Amino acid sequence: MPEFTVEDFVSIEASEQPSYDSTGARVAYRSNASGVQQAWLVDGGGGTPRQLTDTGGVIYQVDFRPGRNELLYVADDGGDEQYQLHLLDLATGRNRALASAPKVIHNLGAWSADGRLLSYGANRRNRAHFDVFVLDVETGRERLVLQSDDMNAAGHFTLDGRGVLVTRPNLEVPGDNTLWLVDIEGNEEPRLLTPHDDLSEWDAAQYHPCGAILALANDGREFTGLQRLDPVTLEREYLLTRDWDIEALALTPDGARLAIVVNEDGYGRIEAYEVTADARLGARIALDAMPAGVASTPAWRPDGSALAFTFEGPRHVPDVWVAETATGALRRLTRSETRGLPLDAMPEPEVVRYRTFDGREIPAFYYRPPGAPRDGSLACMVLVHGGPEMQSRPALWGRYSAPHYLLARGDVALLVPNVRGSTGYGKEYSHADDVEKRMDSVADLLAAVDWLAASGDVDPSRVGVMGGSYGGFMVLAAITEAPDRWAAAIDLFGIANFETFLEHTGAWRRKHRSREYGEDPAFLRSISPIHKAHLIRTPLLVFQGDHDVRVPPSESEQIVETVRRAEGIVEYVVYPEEGHGFNKREHRMDLAHRVVDFVGEHLKGERA
Repeated sequence: MPEFTVEDFVSIEASEQPSYDSTGARVAYRSNASGVQQAWLVDGGGGTPRQLTDTGGVIYQVDFRPGRNELLYVADDGGDEQYQLHLLDLATGRNRALASAPKVIHNLGAWSADGRLLSYGANRRNRAHFDVFVLDVETGRERLVLQSDDMNAAGHFTLDGRGVLVTRPNLEVPGDNTLWLVDIEGNEEPRLLTPHDDLSEWDAAQYHPCGAILALANDGREFTGLQRLDPVTLEREYLLTRDWDIEALALTPDGARLAIVVNEDGYGRIEAYEVTADARLGARIALDAMPAGVASTPAWRPDGSALAFTFEGPRHVPDVWVAETATGALRRLTRSETRGLPLDAMPEPEVVRYRTFDGREIPAFYYRPPGAPRDGSLACMVLVHGGPEMQSRPALWGRYSAPHYLLARGDVALLVPNVRGSTGYGKEYSHADDVEKRMDSVADLLAAVDWLAASGDVDPSRVGVMGGSYGGFMVLAAITEAPDRWAAAIDLFGIANFETFLEHTGAWRRKHRSREYGEDPAFLRSISPIHKAHLIRTPLLVFQGDHDVRVPPSESEQIVETVRRAEGIVEYVVYPEEGHGFNKREHRMDLAHRVVDFVGEHLKGERA
């Protein structure tokens, strides 16, 4: 038996989302080293980090204020996702609220270049809609700069600080948005910068010092590329495209360098470039090769001499890394606790593609236990992501502690599919499950069992399924559509009834979600697992947070009560002061032990 425990996997730390101060000497980041995500600080050259906050809730973002010794952080209360913006003075320890009101969500936008102004969106006027605000942090004056019944998202400021970029999703059609320029003094009407006819989205838009806008966009393309937009003529041109999505963009304050992350079949790869004075790409900056994994959240040292980013992979826990641009050398800046786990021996996934009912190929990551025989005797857990506009990536740390532990111990294989509707594989693929095509994605999940049975590795009578949120719906749909094909099912805060879900989910999500899932009551009933729950024969384990505002506890309660009435096997666990996901270490530990025992009993025929 390997010398590690499930506690070791749950206790793995994650350090992520770096932000440099204006001097480039220090880096703030998020870490769960204290048991829940808080703000931490470390010298840019390395050293001993120190914890900056102890809020009792969760820290979601950190961002240094330009030119000041102050750190902005975004927090909530017990996982309720009612985000509040706070500013911490690192010299005095004084903490003050910038945008804080009960039951109001404040979505962080950006700082102005001089650090005086802050943009954000808030649903203060109407819980279903987000208006855009600009705060003068020096005087405390808050201005409502855009009011409309939309999901407006505040972005970067213009070079002179007189305007702010705003993205607005199309609430009638998923996967479409527009980019606007808003005059913060209200002297001009908001100006549409991205007129278009097809389904297109713009993200991470920001001004280059020459006046052009650089953004990530997919208009006219299947995949997202790097685009240059002239805000005067509205001419758009792609500076860089790949046959994969470019999913992150970071620009130095002087506009001389930029970094991107390319999503290649789920792996995230950093690239860096010199930028010309007119905002076009120059030479590529050579960086040392990264291990296999996922890079994200790039952030430049202000002088452009180094690039910090989050990196995680099958053999690397989430940490902040730094690339020195003069040499290309890479180093880990943070050292997240690994509990002595043999990281180099952790299984690397194989990228596979399996055929589904209509001939489409479904991408997936397949993890085999170390040294496992190929005799058809393996048990396997199928892990399904949420969203549905999300993508499973080749890094399991902190997300699937118990299955990851069982994999490393040699007890189970893991198959992690990206069924149709997932992002990362082009626009057509991401829309292939919209509304009336919803159950096609469930058919993709069922086809995974066929592939496993044909693999020669896995015993098809010992396959389980696990997922959260929309992935929880997929779990419930799988065991109601094909109840005899699954040996165990684990549902984390999943949608059981689309009618009640759309009625009770957060008001700001309702219209957008109804465009994804549909509005016709008869159709919603036809795809809701609750109406077939009496067919469930699979042992079911359900987890829920009592503060969940996305998928309220009533969804889990419905499915549990129905299975119990049908005398099915179901366990139900509710964690207090947790939202849409479980952040407190004691709850994550309890969940992992329950999953290990449940899988041990129903897939292995023994208690773990």
